[in-house]
Amino acid sequence: MNTRNDRPLTDRPAVHPGSPWSFPRCIVETLSTGLTVVRVPMPGQQIVTMEIGLDAPLGAEPAGFEGLAGLVVRTADESTNQHPGAAFAEAMESIGASYDGSAGLTGSHVGVDVPVTRFDAAATLFVELLNTTSLAEDDIARQIDAARASLAQSSQHGSALAGMAAAQALWPVGSRLSLPTIGTLSSVDNLSAAAAREFWAARWTICGAVLVVAGEGVEDLDLSVFEGWNTSGSRSHMSAPQSRLDGPRIILVDRPDAVQADVRIQQTTVGRRHPGWPALNVACGALGGTFGSRLNQVLREEKGWSYGVGMTARPLYDGGLVTVAGAFRTEVGADAVAEALRILTSTDDLQADEVNDARDHSVGIAPLQYDTAGAVAHQVAALVEAGLAPNWVDDHLAAMALTSAHDGEWSVNRAWRELLNPDGWRIGVCGRADELAPALAERGFEAVVVNPTDVMS
Repeated sequence: MNTRNDRPLTDRPAVHPGSPWSFPRCIVETLSTGLTVVRVPMPGQQIVTMEIGLDAPLGAEPAGFEGLAGLVVRTADESTNQHPGAAFAEAMESIGASYDGSAGLTGSHVGVDVPVTRFDAAATLFVELLNTTSLAEDDIARQIDAARASLAQSSQHGSALAGMAAAQALWPVGSRLSLPTIGTLSSVDNLSAAAAREFWAARWTICGAVLVVAGEGVEDLDLSVFEGWNTSGSRSHMSAPQSRLDGPRIILVDRPDAVQADVRIQQTTVGRRHPGWPALNVACGALGGTFGSRLNQVLREEKGWSYGVGMTARPLYDGGLVTVAGAFRTEVGADAVAEALRILTSTDDLQADEVNDARDHSVGIAPLQYDTAGAVAHQVAALVEAGLAPNWVDDHLAAMALTSAHDGEWSVNRAWRELLNPDGWRIGVCGRADELAPALAERGFEAVVVNPTDVMS
């Protein structure tokens, strides 16, 4: 018997395949106002989520007012006409309800979580917020101050600065995708209550919106109260994002006091509608999405340069974005960039065991990703916003489960070779420029050195 410190070691437990799982059933209907509604029954989920996806993407913000979409989302629950000041928050707290929201590249999402027994009261308050949020001067001013504080904090956060640098290397100058979600140092100064109300009136409408209600018993809930939200409008017209063809390949943000080099490596690719998307997701997992992936095996296990590297494929409203992220010791930061690019552009095919592990991981974590009503509601709202069916997740997982290293119309290696351009990677690095810039140059990378204010303005 194996022992360690005179204690017997138990045998490693056998790992068995997980039980079959599918995305929760979705019931699609339309209210008399034309608002699309998706009910998602989830037995056992006593906290019901009602989430609305709004046609209010970051790209709909007026030029020079970047950060406006998020400002409206964050301030919307501060007060309403019927419940001014703190009265709205008190009304929500009295029934155990909570509001949350976010603004992103594809749209804004706002929602309320509440025990199913208090749903009717929460839905009434939610519709009140949608119709008569105050966006009062004092509330807006407080949120603008919070945005400034967030930007100040980001200026001291290496991973955030590396992400901003990579975005500015990837997207054209002035593109909304190249700027922070919360806005820039200059645009935040332009925000005001008047601008917030104008954006809210134009974009918080039922046009292009979807309501998702997820949780136990939602198939029997009365949703007629949402017919009281009938503000009409017009769709935003978003052009397909085009990546930058000029400018630097590497932007290095100088932080003389940095204790590590934060790295972001990105490129644009296809999106969820492309038949190679499932295989591309598996390829990203095999290259850098798990601890057993190539990037982690080399940069973490063999070299000891990092605690770990991540690689993801993220859908945009048209197309997709692949990102590699990691943090490394400063003295090996340039080597890590060079080695990561070598792995990403290698001619050595992914082998069957690498692909199988990445595929099984991607498919196997789905039940954990969607184990709450909130996670399911958010995913459904995003899918409907993108013009996809609410049950797209099942089709996507089934397609991923059929992928292999070399077989099929879209093998994992074909997706890697054809959907990721070896010359398309753009890089953002944050760290000590006096050490990193010459080290990068020695390895053939001429970096443009900027300071934190440059990537946040």
